[in-house]
Amino acid sequence: MSVTAVDVNGDGKLDILVANSGSNKASVLLNKGNGTFSVQTTYSTSTAPGCVASADVNGDGKPDIIVTNAASNNTGVLLNTGNGTFATQRTYSTGYWPGTVVAADVNGDSKPDIIVTNSYSNNVGVLLNTGNGTFATQKTYSSGTSPGSVAVADVNGDGKLDIIVTNSGSNNVGVLLNTGNGTFATQRTYSTSSWPGSVVTADVNGDGKPDIILVNYNSNNAGILLNIGNGTFAAQKTYSTGTAPTSVAAADVNGDGKPDIIVASSTLNNVGVLLNTGNGTFFAQTTYSADTVPYCVIVADVNGDGKPDIIVVNNGSDNISVLLNYC
Repeated sequence: MSVTAVDVNGDGKLDILVANSGSNKASVLLNKGNGTFSVQTTYSTSTAPGCVASADVNGDGKPDIIVTNAASNNTGVLLNTGNGTFATQRTYSTGYWPGTVVAADVNGDSKPDIIVTNSYSNNVGVLLNTGNGTFATQKTYSSGTSPGSVAVADVNGDGKLDIIVTNSGSNNVGVLLNTGNGTFATQRTYSTSSWPGSVVTADVNGDGKPDIILVNYNSNNAGILLNIGNGTFAAQKTYSTGTAPTSVAAADVNGDGKPDIIVASSTLNNVGVLLNTGNGTFFAQTTYSADTVPYCVIVADVNGDGKPDIIVVNNGSDNISVLLNYC
């Protein structure tokens, strides 16, 4: 299961989108306005949807749904009909067992493209947006073994979005620099701990450059790789988490202007928050209870008070926990 938050019906409140891998559905939970949510509305996907993202892919001003269908080896796009409901998905072929997906404009044409990890093909697929919400055939770029998660950021300051991918089976993270037209150079890899999974980027030390934040599932820690300024990264520094961390997010949860780390630890049924000390290092985590097997975590202001809240998908209990920020 995977989750993201976006205003799908144009009422100014962030709604929740979920990929339900066991039921082959994408769920939409509309925000009631006080940080609570309506009962889900579901939309059919292909088999085993694993990750969900959102972007306005057809330029109509409404966020659409993008979902990876792992067992069908495709990505589905569900267009927003205008009131927060969605059309039947249109699918695009990927590699074998697509895992995570992000949407970003990688070729500078102002249209969001699709970037997906193909876990059993050991590559990353890029599907360029043709301009009307449809997508070209994927172009693939080699990763390491079992690419687990993908993020995009301009890591070398050239104004183009680069790809960051965790290679779970290789115990490293790869950085693929954007060559300028939506194609990518061969990855450069950096060592992690055992089985790196979820990855995000944020400027954790305030130098204006995006750093890499990831979780190492088998090592029970989060790794930080600081950007040294030309798109290369220092060796990771690790911080203890709970056991089997599956997902990571970054946001300023205490209002001090520095991005903090939020981690879902799947076997302890909790979420850990590691506050940023101010120089890119982090305090020991404080934990908050979730439900059973928390698997994916994001951060968004769901009740409109200006403070980022935590949303976590609980795989073992088939529900979502919302932890409101009271800082």
